[in-house]
Amino acid sequence: MKKILILIFTLLLLIPTPVLATETDDLIQIHKDITIDSNEVVTSDIIAIMGDIRVDGKVTGDVVAILGDIRVNGEVTGDVTAVGGRVIRGETSKIYGKTTEVKISGVKNIVNDITRQGTNRRYIWFKIVRFLGLLAVGILVIILFPNSIKMASGAVEKEVGRKMLIGLAILLLTPVMLLLLFITLIGIPLIPILLLLLYAAGFFGYLCISIFIGRKLNEHLKMKSEILLEFALGALLLWLINLVPFIGGLTSAIVLITSLGITAETRFGTKRSTE
Repeated sequence: MKKILILIFTLLLLIPTPVLATETDDLIQIHKDITIDSNEVVTSDIIAIMGDIRVDGKVTGDVVAILGDIRVNGEVTGDVTAVGGRVIRGETSKIYGKTTEVKISGVKNIVNDITRQGTNRRYIWFKIVRFLGLLAVGILVIILFPNSIKMASGAVEKEVGRKMLIGLAILLLTPVMLLLLFITLIGIPLIPILLLLLYAAGFFGYLCISIFIGRKLNEHLKMKSEILLEFALGALLLWLINLVPFIGGLTSAIVLITSLGITAETRFGTKRSTE
């Protein structure tokens, strides 16, 4: 229960955080560029989400940009990977690892274009800010509860039908529970707690599904196995799908139902899922 309460409190802090350091001191920037100056030496991995990376100095880890370009004029000991962007090498660049460009046809341009459109600009910016907020809070939750997240995300593909039935049952029973609490009067103060618990359960399951999807994508991308990177990849794919009319809504409903089932069956990652 203590972990659940901490998770609920964390979800109340839905404010996008532009820079986050992981437990391995990796540098992560969200919707902001990263520049490593010529006199700088970075001994960790660098990840930019919806931002560009410029390396004029030295990086001993991997460099990854999701929906952004990477320009290397300096030295990178690890791999350099651009998902939905380009790897641009200067004449003085030295890359000792693997260089990979994953093309996502026009996605970066689409995202940039829709943010400049006047008609739906506020709506699009709301979607982007909300996505960045989910990323920031998701990363924070993963850092706070790494073992629970890893256990639950590893159980995503086990008995998916059972998890969906559990999630659907929770959704159908929630209005009944709310009505009973309202009728009893004494249970009215418990209504906000029930709603927060439901939201926390949905968000926890969403994290696990995003990590699972990102892990599957990473099997093809062959980037460094890093849970935060896998979460970012999976969350980005789900967000892009969500932008598609009808399909996005249908996908969101399926993800919500499955998320509740995952959280309930694993008890917020404290119990192994049924084989």
